[in-house]
Amino acid sequence: MSQSAYLNIMEKAAEKAAVRLVRDFGELEKLQVSRRGFNNFVTSADKNSESKIIYELSRARPEFSLLCEESGFVERENKSSVWIVDPIDGTSNFMRGIPHFAINIALREDDRITAGMTLDPMRGDCFKAEEGNGAFLGNRNRIRVSGRERMQESIVAMRNVSIEKESALINSGAVVRNLGSVALDLAYLAAGKFDAVITNDVYLWDIASGLILIKEAGGFLEYTEKDEGKYDVVAASSLRLLNFIKK
Repeated sequence: MSQSAYLNIMEKAAEKAAVRLVRDFGELEKLQVSRRGFNNFVTSADKNSESKIIYELSRARPEFSLLCEESGFVERENKSSVWIVDPIDGTSNFMRGIPHFAINIALREDDRITAGMTLDPMRGDCFKAEEGNGAFLGNRNRIRVSGRERMQESIVAMRNVSIEKESALINSGAVVRNLGSVALDLAYLAAGKFDAVITNDVYLWDIASGLILIKEAGGFLEYTEKDEGKYDVVAASSLRLLNFIKK
């Protein structure tokens, strides 16, 4: 894969933050502190990850603005180019010692997501995509959605879904999963591991990299902005699946 300077910048920033996150994750089991102290440690890990990412992104492109989970919107000279950062997607998994979480970084240019990457620090999987250049796992393995069209053959990832919707998916014959990281759900859909994703009340930093991953992997998606900057997302490997899970 021949990738742009922007994707190189994102990947370098994520990899540096991942080193600290993996170390912090290893310390969780050793902590003998109060619940408050434990929560403070996790919050510190989240903020340290974001600070490292912001530092690396800003060093490379100091004029770009940022939209981050912890810091909010940071306006700089270039308001049209915005780094979108989620330092730990799947914080609940992280804090409970479950090795299923991710770092998300995307680039929005003139209100369009043009590049994005999702890095799984524990497995070393880096899912990345650029507009018009396809989606990849690592530097060589191009990824594509599964293309499945039948619910009976599908694995559907979900988050913040009503009991009625979950029951309808199960009754359709689909296998339903809720693994605690929207970023990895979307990346897995792009890589053909999942066949559909339905998630509600998530923020742009949770999904930005996933949007470009799925688009470049040949998938179908719709997302709706709601109040307070939250989004509902429906995505699938085929248009038929998308229309079914939207019902």
